[in-house]
Amino acid sequence: MSFCSPYRAQCHSERFGDDVVQLWSVADLERHVDRRALLAADDSPEPPYWAHCWSGARVLAGEVPRGCGRAVEVGCGLGLPGLVAARRGWLVTFLDHRPEPFPFVRASARASRLPVPRCVVADVLTPALAGGRFELVLASELVYERAAFAGLAEGVSRLLAPDGLLLLTDAARIDTAAFWAELAACGLRLEMSEQRVEEEGFPLTVRVVRGRWARRRSVS
Repeated sequence: MSFCSPYRAQCHSERFGDDVVQLWSVADLERHVDRRALLAADDSPEPPYWAHCWSGARVLAGEVPRGCGRAVEVGCGLGLPGLVAARRGWLVTFLDHRPEPFPFVRASARASRLPVPRCVVADVLTPALAGGRFELVLASELVYERAAFAGLAEGVSRLLAPDGLLLLTDAARIDTAAFWAELAACGLRLEMSEQRVEEEGFPLTVRVVRGRWARRRSVS
């Protein structure tokens, strides 16, 4: 497909209950991951993590509630949870710090007969979305650098509307306990549950985290 050069793309259906979306993804992802470079140097180029549909993203997509407000998917990558949110009635903004995922997101929305998505290239650590408060904030497997925990918690919570729902998934690829403490310190009340899934033939536990403001907050 010409939209995703230099990547070869493939499209397949993803079903969550009665809802189906079409997802465009990279067909030959392994070819774009230089494992030797990753192991050889501390400053090796970042692999295209955005191009992998993580287990946490699929779990998150299944947890998206139906609604009609504004939603944002943070660190969206291929955007599967956001696409399902759009299918379930939300007006979705897709946010990622790299531009490469967005041709895939737009193609998936088009193939799924969903509205043209709003795509924003920005880091959640910076206040990139003017007036950005959302009734639903989505993020899957966003937490993988301990040094960024405090900034990520502040950035994600900044996007959440006073009566909004923060919905995160995490596969505990590193110890993320300190991140949940940072979210709580921002004023969020968290509820956690777990789902057991398989990833590449091995069992994996994905944590599902729901967050709401402990006290009603103003929109200022």
